[in-house]
Amino acid sequence: MSVAATTHRHPASRTSLREHVRRATGRDGNPLCRPVDRAYSRLVAGLALTMLATFVLASVAALLVFGAETHTAQQVARHRHVVTAVTTGAARSDDLRAGNPQAHAPARWTYPVGPGGGVVPVPEGTVAGTAVATGLNDAGNPVGAPKAATEILSDAALVGLGTVFVLGLAAEGGFALRRHTLDRRAEEDWEPAWEQVEPLWSGRK
Repeated sequence: MSVAATTHRHPASRTSLREHVRRATGRDGNPLCRPVDRAYSRLVAGLALTMLATFVLASVAALLVFGAETHTAQQVARHRHVVTAVTTGAARSDDLRAGNPQAHAPARWTYPVGPGGGVVPVPEGTVAGTAVATGLNDAGNPVGAPKAATEILSDAALVGLGTVFVLGLAAEGGFALRRHTLDRRAEEDWEPAWEQVEPLWSGRK
């Protein structure tokens, strides 16, 4: 006798995680629990542990990125010196197609190691002869400003969320594949079991 597959699928929505853990460890005391049911409960408990580990790893990754970028920003700030430079030419936009308001212009400046010159970032539309604040490193070369705290936090959050997404997606995919295998096994085991039980249950011999 054929029985619809939906009649013996795992009732995941009606079973709590605690019950799955008890069943997975054999402490539920249910004599009707099949090996496939225990396998499914082990799968659910394993997914829960995997997701917990995913959040822990994501937090660690985010903290590492935050720590590394904060250290880099502090190093840049420690060796960055702001001087006044004078542009020697008009500003040129970095990318006119992107509508970027940032531009660069040639400039000259004086620094303890001697006079210097180069291309520095300036607002778009800056003309020659304009005084602009320029950051220089210890060697007197132009250097950008260190990352702001908000930018560092944003980078750390993106790394954390990306880790959760990638590892969580992999875990969910593995769970779905394993569940499909267990469902097929349950369906295959159902028919012979029903053939033995049905005559006793219905009174038919």
